[in-house]
Amino acid sequence: MEKKPRGPPQSNPTFRSSSPSSSSSSSMAILLVLFCIFAAVPNFPIIAADSDSSASSSAVVSFTPQDNFLIDCGSNAQTTNSDGRVFSSDQSAGKYFSSNGRDVLVSVPSANVPSPIYLSARIFVDQATYTFHITRAGWHWIRLHFFPVKNSDFDLQTAKFTVTTDNVVLLYDFNVGNATTAFFKEYLINVTSERFSLIFKPGKGSQAFVNAIELVSAPDLLITDTGSTLFPVAQFNGLTGQSYETMYRLNVGGPEITSQNDTLGRTWLPDVQYQAPKQMVQNVSVQPSIIQYPQGGSRLIAPQTVYASAVEMANANVQTPNFNLTWNLDIDLSYQYLVRLHFCDIISKTLDDLYFNVFINDKMAVSGMDLSTLTGGLATAYFKDFVVNSSMVSTPLSIKIGPWTQGSGAINALLNGIEVLKMNNTVDSLDGEYGVDGKSVDGVNKGTVAAVGFAMMFGAFVGLGAMAFKWQKRPHDWQKRNSFSSWLLPLHAGDASFLNSKNSLGSRKSQFFSSTTGLGRYFSFAELTDATKNWDPNAVIGVGGFGNVLCARPALNPALPREQVNLAEWAMQWKRKGLLEKIMDSHLIGAINPESMKKFAEAAEKCLAEYGVDRPTMGDVLWNLEYALQLQEASSQGKAEDENKPSSAAPTSPAVVLPTAASIADNRPISSPEQGSKPAEVQVIDEHSGTAMFAHFATLNGR
Repeated sequence: MEKKPRGPPQSNPTFRSSSPSSSSSSSMAILLVLFCIFAAVPNFPIIAADSDSSASSSAVVSFTPQDNFLIDCGSNAQTTNSDGRVFSSDQSAGKYFSSNGRDVLVSVPSANVPSPIYLSARIFVDQATYTFHITRAGWHWIRLHFFPVKNSDFDLQTAKFTVTTDNVVLLYDFNVGNATTAFFKEYLINVTSERFSLIFKPGKGSQAFVNAIELVSAPDLLITDTGSTLFPVAQFNGLTGQSYETMYRLNVGGPEITSQNDTLGRTWLPDVQYQAPKQMVQNVSVQPSIIQYPQGGSRLIAPQTVYASAVEMANANVQTPNFNLTWNLDIDLSYQYLVRLHFCDIISKTLDDLYFNVFINDKMAVSGMDLSTLTGGLATAYFKDFVVNSSMVSTPLSIKIGPWTQGSGAINALLNGIEVLKMNNTVDSLDGEYGVDGKSVDGVNKGTVAAVGFAMMFGAFVGLGAMAFKWQKRPHDWQKRNSFSSWLLPLHAGDASFLNSKNSLGSRKSQFFSSTTGLGRYFSFAELTDATKNWDPNAVIGVGGFGNVLCARPALNPALPREQVNLAEWAMQWKRKGLLEKIMDSHLIGAINPESMKKFAEAAEKCLAEYGVDRPTMGDVLWNLEYALQLQEASSQGKAEDENKPSSAAPTSPAVVLPTAASIADNRPISSPEQGSKPAEVQVIDEHSGTAMFAHFATLNGR
């Protein structure tokens, strides 16, 4: 059966030449007829007239973007892309660029790349911004092109950086890795302001780079405001308020479609690698010129070439085939996705003969899809948008089509094209959990997270420094107290008890309290005066905040070299090298047990983890600190025993008991065994030493 194009009839009006005397009246008549036509039909479509009706379906559709910024970064001359578009040189685009510091232009004469725009790059050592004036608000394509150009200054394969707009995170801690081929990242952003910025932020000690930038207007009809959700089945509103990243754009059953053959400069890749099972798939294609678009449809949604190829069910050599064709696409489970499926019945011979089902992640998306009713004809383009929400997302994302067996039509199914667009999360990020303003998906500000981690880390360092200092200032009778932690750490417990009835503020006797409010240990003014040698300035070990006692310097010192300004980052660099003692206060070197120091550093590093799920709880921090304290205690007491061995008559000090299999897993402290009978007062203090109290705390909390 010959496929004839469908659509409104077209005519080619012919105007005869008229004599000069009648030209005025003829012109008035023509204008009057046109006025009547437009008045009667307000939305009259203006259609280009062709010599035959089928030509209208293959006519080239043009779209002229009002904003069209194409920059070949790093290039000193204009570059013509493989699709014929001309990219401005970096020098001529300098009016859009600003930087906080150094940037480097690099280029190579040749490389195995698909376009000359990848032969040069601009490298940013400090934050840099491209700012553009927007002529018309609305949808805009952003395409960032990358290829790690070899150069003598930087290894771009190791570069790590973040790219944002004024409101949306496009790339976060991005790294090209071992990529040896050129590629680009494509985004669709609804720009609503007159100024639009692209901001490149190098990672700490790293660089950012880009080979080419595209900022191009896109038609408003590309994405409308509504789509369909599947779980629950409902209408989704607000698509025009989202930002998108193109994850997949597949020409199902057909070859690659390059930007040269797409009016909007899009690239459609073949779908073969995503098909399953491949043996059940059969490709089918027709001439693109026969593809029609329904009334109100547009070739800008997808070119005719996409709808001219498809995949259908292969002959399974069974009487009643009943299987699905599947496409599996890997996705990030942290986001929602807009899934756009393209259909065009190029396999049926008559109308109302093809019905099939569509599934997304094994959820019914469309039951008994009837393209004849939806489009009104054969070989007519149709697409449908689905919003796949987080509650039903799994990886890989599966798209399936299969026969609808409840009717009398052909047992078949087809699909022409697939587009999967990632939607921004709640903090307007398309990569990572943090927004431009530092807020995270769970509502915590990134600066707050850093401050908490910083505080916890330096709390650990301060504790270690204080422990070393207290050891140097330990009382002469410390061995009689049985526990190093009994006079070093404040104590807490979950029960309510009063351990010492002497509570005179002038008493030199320490008071121990234990209650649900966590009163801890009380030090009298006289004790503090004695410990500090009457507040001798030489006894000061830190000033303000956390001071960072351990390294004898402020936590932040802008006067130092760049890599040393932030002590937390600097300390972690040395920790990873296993040389943390290099930045330690010289007065503390040799006084701290290396294993104890290592445990403190590990706890501090965990506290600085970027994501909350990776950071330890306060309970875990306490356990790790107590474990590190036991290591220091055992080491210190061992040294004291060696020093006093010839004349010492004191009872043997407790040692750290080797952890059992259960305790090794989380490095939690193990209580020391009793070493014989002790005087009553000493026994009371021992029961509420740091080690014993933590054991008691574990019992009360079911740890």
